[in-house]
Amino acid sequence: MRCTLSACADADAFASFALACARQGADLLLCHPDSGHADTGHADSGMGGVLSADAIASGQHAASPGATGTTGATGTTGTTGAPHVHTAMPPGWTVWPGGEGEGPCCLVGICPREELCLGDPAPGRMAGPAADPAFNLARPRHASSPDHEPGPHTDAALAAFLGLPMPFGAHSTAPLRGRPPLLWQPARADHGIALGFLAYTYGLPRFGIRSAMPRVLPHALLRRYHAMARWNPATGALTLSVHPDAPPDMAARCARLLADASPPAAFTAPTGCTGLPPSLDRAGYTAGVREVLRRIRAGDTYQCNLSTRFGLHAPGLDPAALSLHLWRTRPAPFHGLFRIGRRHVVSASPERFLRVDAPDGGTARVLSQPIKGTLAFGPGTPHPVWHPGLPGLLAATPKERAELSMIVDLVRNDISADCAHGSVAVARHCATFRVGGAASGLVQMYSDVTGTLRPDRTCLDLLLSAFPGGSVTGCPKRRTLAIIEAGEPHSREVYCGSLLAIADARTMDASIAIRTGWHDAATGRFEHCAGSGIVVDSDPESEYEETCAKAANFREVCA
Repeated sequence: MRCTLSACADADAFASFALACARQGADLLLCHPDSGHADTGHADSGMGGVLSADAIASGQHAASPGATGTTGATGTTGTTGAPHVHTAMPPGWTVWPGGEGEGPCCLVGICPREELCLGDPAPGRMAGPAADPAFNLARPRHASSPDHEPGPHTDAALAAFLGLPMPFGAHSTAPLRGRPPLLWQPARADHGIALGFLAYTYGLPRFGIRSAMPRVLPHALLRRYHAMARWNPATGALTLSVHPDAPPDMAARCARLLADASPPAAFTAPTGCTGLPPSLDRAGYTAGVREVLRRIRAGDTYQCNLSTRFGLHAPGLDPAALSLHLWRTRPAPFHGLFRIGRRHVVSASPERFLRVDAPDGGTARVLSQPIKGTLAFGPGTPHPVWHPGLPGLLAATPKERAELSMIVDLVRNDISADCAHGSVAVARHCATFRVGGAASGLVQMYSDVTGTLRPDRTCLDLLLSAFPGGSVTGCPKRRTLAIIEAGEPHSREVYCGSLLAIADARTMDASIAIRTGWHDAATGRFEHCAGSGIVVDSDPESEYEETCAKAANFREVCA
């Protein structure tokens, strides 16, 4: 059943509803309601032409670097000659079963009915709340893997949960010679969408890495729900899709939540919030950068993403309120909130990992939007206030352009095995957009890497083949992952993994889980990671400052 809770809900009304649901255990994936925030124009689908903004000062456009337009063994092609463009913020979560709509949306998963939890360090715990006072529903059907090591059995479990064939790539032992084109049936209802995440750790065994770092979060989590609410920022429509097995008054209960929700109040940081020592302080991080530079000069890698983990003692923190506050005040395309027992994952990512869609049931399009290149503005930075010349300044920096070009080439290779020969291409190379608040934020540089999904492959094939994302690992990926494992004294957990929404074999959106943290209600600890890409001309002190700038979202809001 599908109904309309409100035909014209504004951002405040939706935020109140989402907060009320999240406090009762709902999961959230939130695009920002104004993707063109503070910049000229509106973001397009990311699949088509360039959107230029008037904010770039005249004469500061930079030429696109070295993609040659050649076709290699993987069948990929590049683009040349495109000028630098500054776009609106790329559209966020875009998942429409059956191609019934388009554009970014917000999804609220209400009352899990099915759950798959893989590699949980605390097996037997209930991933959702013990009881739902708003809905008083039974716990969902729950499946978990006692084997903490991802492999073919966990890939098979993901596929079975999603109703998809066994994946070709990643940990699979299936032959790679191909299979007949899939008989694909598009999903028809929002309540069939699965929400969840793959932690960074899920992808390590594929590359021969057996991490001994202690974890607190599972390798993978997927859920389907009794009800899925969708808010379309473009129209204000707030709709609800209810599964046939849900209680008959589910829609009425959700309508009451909307009617009774209080207007959003200002977020208040918990009292007694104090910083905890990072896993790598300034001395440790800069030493790590110097070690990576040594490995680059030795030929072991040519780009490596090095991270550190920050911590806050934040007893009494309300993760749902934090998530909605970040959504309202720190614009980014891929916000998310998931509850796992006593812990919450909170994400405010600017980066899309992979999107697959098949408009009108036709050819499945693939889009990846890797980010490399960061320029911070705001108090305490070399650029105290935003001004229109900053995007051009970032795009004209050879080091930042080189970082992105390396990763674009890696992403082209990562998706090519699951895309039609000759379909992989690059557009808007070294485009820029900005995220964050009005007073402080980041200018980010990205490219669109596009392709056409092979008719015998699914979005899960593509996801597992390319996981973890190249922009948060480095290249070559296998050797670089080993360098990261040796150099970081912490588990990345879900950081640098992916939050995701999957509707069917050819409808998926997945973020790169950067600007992401997790809170433990029992201990009061809130932990989050940040990192930077190290290349041969990196300066250790500058890379540390960039890493701290990326961690500012949580530090400034919670401190």
